[in-house]
Amino acid sequence: MESKLIVIFIVLILIPISILGYVTHRNFNNSLQSNTIAYVMEVSDEMVQRLDEYIKDMEQLSTIPAYVTEIKDNLELSNRYYEEQLRGRDESAKPAAPFSKVTPTSVDIRQRIESSINFLNNIKEETTSVYLFDKYGNAYYRYKNGYRTDIATRYEDWKKAVQDQKGLPALIATEEVVSNTKGRSYVFSVVREVFNDAYQSIGLIVVDANMSTIERFVNRLDKVTRGKTYILDRKNTVFYDSEHAYIARPMPESAWLSKAAGQQGSFVADVDGVQSLVVFVTSARMQWRMIMTVPLHELTKDVQRNQKLTFFPALITMGLALTASIFLAFAVTRSLRKLINLMKVVQQGKLEVRYPVTVDDEIGRLGNQFNRMLERIQELIHENVRIGERKREAELDALQSQINPHFIYNTLESIRMTAEYNDDEEVADMTEILGKLLRYSISMGREFVSLEEELEHVENYMKLQNYRYPGQFHLVIEPCGPFRDLRLLKLVLQPIVENAVFHGKDSAKSIMELRISFEVTGEELRITIRDNGVGMTEEALRMLRTSLNAPPSEKPERNKRGIGLRNVNERLKLYYGNHCGLEVDSQPGEGAEVRVKVKIG
Repeated sequence: MESKLIVIFIVLILIPISILGYVTHRNFNNSLQSNTIAYVMEVSDEMVQRLDEYIKDMEQLSTIPAYVTEIKDNLELSNRYYEEQLRGRDESAKPAAPFSKVTPTSVDIRQRIESSINFLNNIKEETTSVYLFDKYGNAYYRYKNGYRTDIATRYEDWKKAVQDQKGLPALIATEEVVSNTKGRSYVFSVVREVFNDAYQSIGLIVVDANMSTIERFVNRLDKVTRGKTYILDRKNTVFYDSEHAYIARPMPESAWLSKAAGQQGSFVADVDGVQSLVVFVTSARMQWRMIMTVPLHELTKDVQRNQKLTFFPALITMGLALTASIFLAFAVTRSLRKLINLMKVVQQGKLEVRYPVTVDDEIGRLGNQFNRMLERIQELIHENVRIGERKREAELDALQSQINPHFIYNTLESIRMTAEYNDDEEVADMTEILGKLLRYSISMGREFVSLEEELEHVENYMKLQNYRYPGQFHLVIEPCGPFRDLRLLKLVLQPIVENAVFHGKDSAKSIMELRISFEVTGEELRITIRDNGVGMTEEALRMLRTSLNAPPSEKPERNKRGIGLRNVNERLKLYYGNHCGLEVDSQPGEGAEVRVKVKIG
């Protein structure tokens, strides 16, 4: 019981705490993940909008030359100048329209155009440099944060990028450049053709935008999420990434990258061997994707740290609870242990012990039942002693009733008279029968005999009576069938027959008939002894029934008619139970009927 209680307490303490901890941890992680997704999604939307606006500003900046007459005139001046230079080398070419009265030099043209570039450079702080090209590829720029050293080699690529744009800007993906200050940086470019009023191409404008604004915003975001950010264009070329690992290069194909499709969403995937939360948003204008990956271990780092901080207090609390449960289990089972010790004392035969009941709880009630059980056992022991004494008294009464001096005297007197008048074998027969009766009655070593032996004893008894009273008695025994070997208490039927012979003989009738019959009811055998004697009055029958049904402890006055029947009835109840015994019915002048009920099994 103590072990079971301790196990129950442990289960009731550990399982709820474990489940509570698991549910709390899971809910907190889910809540943290949901909040992180919502925050990152909101920030990503804002950042994508800024990116769209940033690129839109660069594109708008590239449209300014189309609206500034000075820039267009200076580019056309450059075109005419270099066209004249080319004609001067080619003698077969037609002469061009003459310049103004004062022919400008290349230095004059460069100063004019670069002064306009200085104006363009200062419109947006995010621009690295603005480059203007005439239609012959001559570059004009003004130093701002340095200028790129690959202008001459990149011109043809820029020119091809805008050939099919029909005046729309072309966006050149991020590329690493080297400036004249020997520094390396990442820029993206907006390229657009410059047209005159006649919508003729007169040159190109290239706006290089640096990544400082995007980098500052991404760094702040990565510092909060402790993750990585990727910005990819429509061709999956990396516009920008936090670690500059793939910038200006195509993003390698991967399972998690293929799942980042659609306008926006989130999922958990393995990113470079680390379980991460992936959140992606697609820009509405450029259809570029911003993808953020947040390692789950970084996301739950604070949760795990808090769990470690609360682990030891929880462990101490559980230890105290388990200790208290053990003491409680011992306290609850203390009364049971005391009761068990008393039971061991009872097993040694000491029935005088009693459990001291102090509390009216379940154990107290069990103790009360234990005390009542002991009292009942003592009562049953005393009852068994009384039953044994009653059995011995009944056996003595049976012996005394059978060895009746008056019966022996009358029988011997009959033998004497017969021997006096008839010197023949009757004397020997009567003496033999008397011997059998005496031997059967006093054979105290056996309490049970077969039904056949009991019936034979009745027949011997009636033979003696017929010797004494010739022709006055007729005994009829109906067939008992399969019950001839039934074990029956000894000296049951003969006392009943004897009672009928001595108390039921009707002098008005020449022959008294006695009939013994058998009937089976359930598990009981009913033996009926009927006679056609004088019978009994109602008062005599009532007194006889009262004597038979009286408790064994009572000693009613013994009369000659009821002593034998009462003795038989008590013995039957002692051996077969209270539901067995004798039942008597009688009518005056019609004889009597005695029914004997015994168990078959």
